[in-house]
Amino acid sequence: MGMHSAIPTEFSERAERRRWFSRSDAEQVLDWLEEDGHRFIGMEVAEKQDDEVWTLLPDRLDLSRQTDNFEAVRRGRDFLRDYDGDGRMFEPVWQERTP
Repeated sequence: MGMHSAIPTEFSERAERRRWFSRSDAEQVLDWLEEDGHRFIGMEVAEKQDDEVWTLLPDRLDLSRQTDNFEAVRRGRDFLRDYDGDGRMFEPVWQERTP
């Protein structure tokens, strides 16, 4: 979907996989993106199965055409709320802010 900029250490240390996060950490990543001026462009969701294998769910949030970053972050928060559940993790996708 897009390029990732360097993520703050406190998030990367808690990620279960490279850039996959619990709902609460994904919400904090959205805060960071908004505060730092990075463009939020989407999110994917995965679920851990009984055999401990992660499965990427077909539902994803694609905001690559969204021009208002505030609205994109709001929709990201809605997506997190709608898809949260036991064994779920999220991957926010963003583009690094251009100077």
